[in-house]
Amino acid sequence: MAVRGILFDKDGTLIDFRGTWLAAYCGAARDLAERAGLPPDFARELLGRLGYDVVNDTFTTDSPLLWATNEAVANSWAAMPELCALGDVSTVAHSHFGDSERYSVTPIGDLPSLLERLRGRGLKLGVATMDTTAKAVSTLDKLGLGDRVDFVTGYDGGYGEKPAPGMVHGFCSVTGLQPCEVMVVGDTAADLLMARAANAAMGVAVLTGATPRHVLDQHADHVIEAVTVVETLLVS
Repeated sequence: MAVRGILFDKDGTLIDFRGTWLAAYCGAARDLAERAGLPPDFARELLGRLGYDVVNDTFTTDSPLLWATNEAVANSWAAMPELCALGDVSTVAHSHFGDSERYSVTPIGDLPSLLERLRGRGLKLGVATMDTTAKAVSTLDKLGLGDRVDFVTGYDGGYGEKPAPGMVHGFCSVTGLQPCEVMVVGDTAADLLMARAANAAMGVAVLTGATPRHVLDQHADHVIEAVTVVETLLVS
């Protein structure tokens, strides 16, 4: 069955991950280390415990920084013994995660034109993210994409979290599509496993996130350089 809809991940797929989210994670870690009266190097330790090697700029395959909710990341830091005395770890972390002025959102390519071309093909478009729904809507609006998508959900949207299939099913319930008509595009294994769990038409991985290609190859039907070339996978 032909693809009639595309469900995009947001961060790392539509949005530059390193320039936005990785910068926020690093900023939060530095802030927490300073507030705890710990050496600056402890910020590296905080990131390393969540799977990010600052020196080599690499992630472990299961790093929650690549796919988990902001709440989960903040809670992981809050549970670390060196930070327990702070008491406001989650508040500090979220002050960074939600600061779109300090960590500006950078789109990957000309997204308005891309989405307009896809809509011109008659495709239904959606965004499914592990960010909050409100933040996703706000980001899309800032990028001029809000009126180009038919569905937006975050982890708090009532459709569950990745890699469970609920977000794909939610997209289908809103658009009238079947999962076998939906292409899922994302930068992490969680996106691709969600596609498989939902019996989506295909799971497409992009290399603009931070997940190693060998991990994406294990789960993706196709791996492409960036979302900007997703049209090459569509039948004319």
